[in-house]
Amino acid sequence: MGGGVPYLNTAQEFQAAQSNAGGKLLAVDFTASWCGPCKMIGPQFEAMQPQFPYVDFAKVDVDENQEVAMSCGIQAMPTFKFYRFGQQVAEFTGADANKLRALLVSHGGPPTTVEAGCDVAIFGLKARPECNGRRGIVRSFDASKGRYAVELKQTEAEEGGQAETLALKRDNLVVARRVELTKPTDGSVAELPPSCTGSTEGYVGGYDPETNTYLVHPMLESGERSAEGVAVPIACCVLPAGSVGVIIGLGAKPEHNGREVHVVGVHDESGRYEVALDSSHSLRLKRANVRM
Repeated sequence: MGGGVPYLNTAQEFQAAQSNAGGKLLAVDFTASWCGPCKMIGPQFEAMQPQFPYVDFAKVDVDENQEVAMSCGIQAMPTFKFYRFGQQVAEFTGADANKLRALLVSHGGPPTTVEAGCDVAIFGLKARPECNGRRGIVRSFDASKGRYAVELKQTEAEEGGQAETLALKRDNLVVARRVELTKPTDGSVAELPPSCTGSTEGYVGGYDPETNTYLVHPMLESGERSAEGVAVPIACCVLPAGSVGVIIGLGAKPEHNGREVHVVGVHDESGRYEVALDSSHSLRLKRANVRM
């Protein structure tokens, strides 16, 4: 390997790199040891790695891994291919560092989609209102359609039957996970319900867009979730760094409403979220303006 960028030497390693990237971009340099232009652009590719923290960089030596080179249709070197969720999103051939950087900037933003395996709750469905409030597991994401395949968790009456899978938009899903419960320090006007007094964490199990509240199950001293859910303003729920969310309710910059973002963390002084929009742009938003 060179410059910390690993070589993918087998088809299994190539497939594993795509799987391990999750929602991040995977940038692959198809190169050869005898290729002059490859020797020129290779070090520049390696130098860009620390500049794009949300991109996984890798190399394939076309002579050492002919199986992958053939399956990817490589005919000239260097060729750069870019993948997200295992699907190719861009490619180009040649030793053009400016074009390489432009594609990394364009496609190398943080992961903002809900990963496969995540627990989610459904809300706001008009065609299937009986599914609102149901829980499910994300099985896959179809980037071309912008839909998640969500397998519904079976009720007692459904046990033993075939689990139903729905194709849903992000607008109808909230990620179910643990959050910190605290009075907002970002200027938001919101209070924790009395029933959450003494609880520092809770588990989100639903979302009400009308009141902008999560259905939260406070964590008990035993470490278990409370069986009864409580409506908690989302401004009182702190999302962990690395969470993916959706911008809502922005008045000053309404063009960002509905945009999926990556929560970098909470700004110490303002108490607001630092959210990454793409590889080079971010916003600082109140907690009430970012939902899971």
